[in-house]
Amino acid sequence: MKTKRLSRFCRGGLMLAPLLLSGCARAPSFDILGSFFPAWLFCVAVAILLSAVSLRVLSRYVEIVWPVVVYPSFAAGLTFALWLVLFR
Repeated sequence: MKTKRLSRFCRGGLMLAPLLLSGCARAPSFDILGSFFPAWLFCVAVAILLSAVSLRVLSRYVEIVWPVVVYPSFAAGLTFALWLVLFR
């Protein structure tokens, strides 16, 4: 009984090992004045600037009802889009 449970545990551990080890790849980062910054931080900064400009243009044509929800959602969407386009 114990050996069957142990073999099931070992088999499950072997199946989960690739999932746990897949995060060990090198993370994309930028060297800015000697300091390494993660790429997602770059994407967030650019997305905030893009969302500020695009929402200013968009507000001329559409009334924004809940800006507390719209602005962060738009910035997050642009962040994810930039990450996918630049770093896949």
